[in-house]
Amino acid sequence: MLKMTMLNNPALRQFVLYALCGGSGVALDFVLYTVLLHADVWYQFANLAGYAGGTLLSFVLNRAFTFKVFDRPLLRLAVFCGVAFTGYLVSTVMLWWMIEGLLLHPILAKLLTLGVVLVLQFSLNRLITFKSAQASP
Repeated sequence: MLKMTMLNNPALRQFVLYALCGGSGVALDFVLYTVLLHADVWYQFANLAGYAGGTLLSFVLNRAFTFKVFDRPLLRLAVFCGVAFTGYLVSTVMLWWMIEGLLLHPILAKLLTLGVVLVLQFSLNRLITFKSAQASP
């Protein structure tokens, strides 16, 4: 009975969908980053490429499945990318600090940045990018 109640809660359902869509973007980001590192690409460029791919996938999935918002796609994409850029800057600084300062392995450093950036971007996207969609989940 509890499971049915949870599934009927629109806010919880939206959060689960956001986590799945965002998780897909994070997974693509991490895979691209790792593959590029193994190809001897500089970690910051690998981070940029992975981040860009993950961001675009996350936008497409969240727009279609989580928030089901199809109005003003270019404006929403621009705002989503602005939020993603903020997350990217945080990720870049954290990677630099952990790899250059703390001498952590680049893959471990990337894993440590993912949680911080995911929470930051979820909060900003919920408050800004898809705000009108929250009024009627």
